[in-house]
Amino acid sequence: MKKIVFVTLGAALLLAASGCDKDILDENPQSILTPAFLGTQQGIESGVAGVYSGLRQLHGNDAAFFTTEAGTDLWTNGISSSSGLNDYSLNDLTPVNANSTSFLWTVCYQYINTANGVLQYVSTVPGLDPARAKQLAAETKLLRAHYYFTLVQHFGDVPLSLGFIESPTKDIQRAPLADVYKAIIKDLTEGMNEIADRPAQPGRVTRATALHELAKVYLTRATSSAKETSDYANAALFAKELIDNQGRYGKGLEADPATVFAEGNENGKEVLFNVQFNGDATFSRIDGFTFGGENIAGFNFRSRYDLLPNMARDINNGRPFARHAVTHYLEDAYILRDASGNALESGASLRTTDSRYNKWFTTVYRVNAPGNNSGSTSAVVGDTAVWYPGRELPAATLARIASRTPVPYRVIQPSQYTTEYFPTLNKYDSRNRTSVNGFSTRPNIIYRLAETYLIAAEAYFYLGDAAQAATYINVVRQRAAAPGKTAEMTIAPSQVSIDFILDERARELAGEMMRWFDLKRTGKLLERVKAYNPPLTRLASGVYGSNAAINIKDYHVLRPIPQTEVDRTSGKITQNPGY
Repeated sequence: MKKIVFVTLGAALLLAASGCDKDILDENPQSILTPAFLGTQQGIESGVAGVYSGLRQLHGNDAAFFTTEAGTDLWTNGISSSSGLNDYSLNDLTPVNANSTSFLWTVCYQYINTANGVLQYVSTVPGLDPARAKQLAAETKLLRAHYYFTLVQHFGDVPLSLGFIESPTKDIQRAPLADVYKAIIKDLTEGMNEIADRPAQPGRVTRATALHELAKVYLTRATSSAKETSDYANAALFAKELIDNQGRYGKGLEADPATVFAEGNENGKEVLFNVQFNGDATFSRIDGFTFGGENIAGFNFRSRYDLLPNMARDINNGRPFARHAVTHYLEDAYILRDASGNALESGASLRTTDSRYNKWFTTVYRVNAPGNNSGSTSAVVGDTAVWYPGRELPAATLARIASRTPVPYRVIQPSQYTTEYFPTLNKYDSRNRTSVNGFSTRPNIIYRLAETYLIAAEAYFYLGDAAQAATYINVVRQRAAAPGKTAEMTIAPSQVSIDFILDERARELAGEMMRWFDLKRTGKLLERVKAYNPPLTRLASGVYGSNAAINIKDYHVLRPIPQTEVDRTSGKITQNPGY
């Protein structure tokens, strides 16, 4: 996709969509998004590329994970915070300090307006092949729907702008949630009926993308104030259509969960929608913000291995931002249990039936710097340096490790996890970076077929068909089974509940930028945060947990509207309750 638009279109649209002041307008006089430019083939192609480029800002930086994974049942405090999103801080999570949520608001409207411009002019461009125009319009509708879906899940009622804004305006107000959902569904439906089945190049959306997102939109609307009686049926319909016809779209589940996130397989057959990245710093700064071109997903869940004995930061292990620490609930979700919830695994056999934990979490680090961090110069490169066993070990085992030769290794048990030390989610690891602290250009997977099965299961569960729900869940679980363990991973219809579905989504989709949405959609946000986000604990080795369970309130099912947007519109955009 053309890189020329990443700065110029973004800067121009930030102004129009957000109603920024005159002094900001003067800082970016190079806008090329004009009717004259959009009236050309280059303008339309560049405009569509610009809409795609905004996805990198939603799905690859700190804001992407603080707004979707932090403050849930899966992740507790790491070593940094963002606007109180991780622990619902009553002092930090405010309209005035809404750094991450303000970022989302700005980015979404910036690229919604880009999409509006494309859709307004695409059918009138001289010389543009009609079939190409139809395809570009369909892609743009899907992307506009995705931006609006992001907004409604975070903020509820939001301004609905479907026309190209050429100059700043303050005459903006929030539209009812029902109207926004109707616009989203209209875009997805129209786009689905005109878009190609398969992408012309990696990163392009397709009919499969539309089917998945339509199913997810209906599933989400079904529990909102805008719900309609047919929502669950439609969610099941579109998810089933994709599942039943996946071959038509060149899609299918990978045979091994490890393959799904294997580096180099980001455009694999299971992927329905992903975001491409670019390492050129020229296109990573827009209007004072630095983001977009580089992907930092792999650093967010990486704990501080570089501070441990005989270890140093390297390209292979990644840059340890340590933003999000795994909760005990998530780690233990991979332990096989019976229908009553009793653990069927213990000791060394823990998490050996469900293969996903051992494939998607790093629990062992190998010596790469003997003698570093007060380690021993006798340590051997490649030997074990650190082990997270995921359980409390018997004293005899710890004593054996302590007497090991040539040197013992560090053992960090669950009771010793801190904001710095915890098992690492490795789905986003990038070993092809060019420097130790360099960012990644790996594409980020946003939607994949395994989730389609879980969407179908949830829809059928709410429709009263537990048998069909179990069938879809079992497809995902059986794929995750260790060799010879398929029967143990298969569940009965009687085991299906919304809590079980959430547990399965945790096991399959952990860290994939959707957990906060899942908990909100199912009405389980407060319940699960209070139950599973561990209270702040001060250990001899550090601090673990957060104040999320104490601070979270009913109104936290919506994010604060950035106060700047309320002020710029003289109150036409109103604030969400509680803030």
